[in-house]
Amino acid sequence: MVDWKEEETHRIKGIKMNGKSLTQFAIKSLMKRKLRSWLTMLGVVIGVASVVILVSLATGVNQSISSRLNTLGADILQISPGGVQATNMGSRDISMGTMGGMGGGGPSGGSPSIFGREENTLTESDERLINQIEGVVSVSGVISGQSPVTYKTKNTSLSVIGVSSSYWSIISVNLSAGRKLTSSDTYSAVIGSEVINNTFKEDLLNKYISINGVSFKVVGVIDSSSQTIASLGRSIIIPSSVAESVLNKSTYSTIYVSIDEDADSELVQEDITATLVSAHHITADTLDFSITSQETMQETISSITGTLTLFLGGIGAVSLLVGAIGVANTMFMSVLERTKEIGILKALGMTSNEITTIFLIESGLIGLIGGVFGLILSFFVSYAVSFYGLSSVISFELALAAVIFSMFVGIVSGIAPAKNAAKLEPIMALSYE
Repeated sequence: MVDWKEEETHRIKGIKMNGKSLTQFAIKSLMKRKLRSWLTMLGVVIGVASVVILVSLATGVNQSISSRLNTLGADILQISPGGVQATNMGSRDISMGTMGGMGGGGPSGGSPSIFGREENTLTESDERLINQIEGVVSVSGVISGQSPVTYKTKNTSLSVIGVSSSYWSIISVNLSAGRKLTSSDTYSAVIGSEVINNTFKEDLLNKYISINGVSFKVVGVIDSSSQTIASLGRSIIIPSSVAESVLNKSTYSTIYVSIDEDADSELVQEDITATLVSAHHITADTLDFSITSQETMQETISSITGTLTLFLGGIGAVSLLVGAIGVANTMFMSVLERTKEIGILKALGMTSNEITTIFLIESGLIGLIGGVFGLILSFFVSYAVSFYGLSSVISFELALAAVIFSMFVGIVSGIAPAKNAAKLEPIMALSYE
């Protein structure tokens, strides 16, 4: 039996309670069951935190990739080996793009297409032909592969990328020390910061390293914050003129094309496609290359990360559903334990609607407070994962939606228990044992 203070009884008796009074009454009811209330909130906290963390990680990945895609401006095209069937768009046949790296490539030197097959089909001849097309400002073919690298007594295998001097004007790469390669460089190299910090653990600027037995002088170091589609941190960039002999390759893993900003990008892509189709003696249905623009890659990435966001959000929603079940269970138990209390409230003049409102406010408060604490937890987790190189972005919209949705979940979970409480007859409730 609940002990009621005399002043509270006089306040309730014969008086229709307002919203503020009902809220205060609901808060007092939750405070009387502190442990159970906090344990119930814990389920909501975990559910909200799961949703926010997983969605923010997917958003962070999307933004991280988008920032790297910005190194390929709107006027930059990337041509990769490995073809797909051309997609007919009206009267135009345009090949779909791939999502290759900044001259990454694997050991075979090819840049695999996620849509098609991997083939080493791009050559220096293709580079020259593309450079003659109207609207093309500059072209840079990239040779890439893995190669043994030695400095003093330390040996390792790293990604080696061969580029021409025009590469630096097309791709945005920041250096923390030294300079970029020029057309006069032969046995010079620009290395990633991780090669210094993690591999050889020594400042290599102006020192000599051996790549597949050939000596190169380190003239520049890539800044660790330099954003590219594929990280260059563990890569070594050398002139393409010597990369052919060092890597024993003559084909390109990627060709980057810079287009005049006043030129029609779509028309230039068509001209490049027609030129390469003729040079390779193939047809539009048997393409052995693919052309990608930043817009195409962004659409592909957005589609993938959008699906990932929904998937991860769904996983987090399962946790929130478990929390909602916990709220409903607690409210049902509360109705049973407070049956006599409900009978007293009705006997003192409280209406069924007011009883319903009290229980909905209680469940809503559990959802709201649980949502706030879940959001705070997600901020801590987001901060912690940043130390492991994971990008997590919690936007204001996501935070607000999480809190509002958690309160909504709490209210919905309390509807059935609230209705059960409102249906109790005063006489039956007072005689309940």
